[in-house]
Amino acid sequence: MKFSKSFDTPNPIPAKAIANAVSQMEHGMLYRYGHTDDDSEVSKLEAAFGEYTGHKYVIAVNSCGSAMFIALKAMDIQPGEGVFTNAFTFTAVPSSIVHASANPVYIECNDQYVIDLKHFEEQIANNPEVRFFILSHMRGHIAELDKIQALCDKNNIRLIEDCAHGLGKRWNATDTDKDHFVGHHCEIACYSTQSHKMLNSGEGGFIATNDEQLAAYCILAAGSYEGLYKKHLARPMDDSLFENIKFDVPNFSLRMNNLTAAILRPQIELIDERIASYKEKYQLLISLLTPVENIEIPEPVDSAENVGDSLQFNLIDLSSADITNFINSTKEKGVVIQVFGRNNNARDFRNWQYSFDDTPGCEKTAELISCACDLRLPMTFTLDDIKLIADIITDTMIESNAAHSIKSLAG
Repeated sequence: MKFSKSFDTPNPIPAKAIANAVSQMEHGMLYRYGHTDDDSEVSKLEAAFGEYTGHKYVIAVNSCGSAMFIALKAMDIQPGEGVFTNAFTFTAVPSSIVHASANPVYIECNDQYVIDLKHFEEQIANNPEVRFFILSHMRGHIAELDKIQALCDKNNIRLIEDCAHGLGKRWNATDTDKDHFVGHHCEIACYSTQSHKMLNSGEGGFIATNDEQLAAYCILAAGSYEGLYKKHLARPMDDSLFENIKFDVPNFSLRMNNLTAAILRPQIELIDERIASYKEKYQLLISLLTPVENIEIPEPVDSAENVGDSLQFNLIDLSSADITNFINSTKEKGVVIQVFGRNNNARDFRNWQYSFDDTPGCEKTAELISCACDLRLPMTFTLDDIKLIADIITDTMIESNAAHSIKSLAG
């Protein structure tokens, strides 16, 4: 029994997007401001994205990391200031803070893979000067958003949501209003269109906000100069917001181009279809793996929705050697599982040495990621694929436990 498909397969580019991209290349005007009007692919994409998420203003950029950097600059981050963020996230998050000449202040995660609220409160008390928080919805796991927003409001902390894994996910899964999407508890939400995200353009991102002043800054900072802001469709229409600040805002040249936007825009209409497909396969896999010995799949936070484009689970009551044997055995059978706290993983905070002088004392996070597994679930996988993956994981765990028992008896 062996699985033969790749776990690195990105979401496919639909035919409509391919044709759109070819059209862009045929006329050659890939620069977003090259058109004589506001009818560029990037401008139309920003409007379509905002229509889907329910945000008034959207700025397309070259990555989610760039989006977070610009968001901090828009909030007037100063060199050397602290920014709260997750100890369990991807390296792009603290990197965006360092890019803004600021210092990450890490918050422990709990056994649901989200920030520990008690530790957040402790960090607020210990760092009363910190004015910013980039909350990462790591791998789509949504924290207690209402409580986090209340803590930020109470302590004058400005909240940015890293929604790289959050597009289309809801805080209240039973509510269909757009303001219940993840990305509406903050001042600025940042999204990714990297290959393994809901929308795939290889690289790309969005800044989304309902604040007109922040939107004006972000449009200028992303790379709009002179009067080019007027070519944006999803912008504040008060030109004075731009004219009053345009000579004070650096042009960081982090724009998205028309070719990237051409690939993305036809995918907007596929988001809900993709979410439904992910959910069906995710729920099937959970149902098959939940009974398996030594595998623990944490429940999400109440009210939070998980779409399931990947699965995280903990290997419990196993030694480090047992975990290694299990991971290696599943890999030999074609099922690639990563452990977050191993092999120079970019999601292990101890590897973010550029961001600290002394390794943060996040013992709880370190303990969790030592046994927390990450399994990608590409959209191209079928239900039969999911069943085969579950069978391989189950059988490998049974074999591993049997081998361990024999070894123990022999010892």
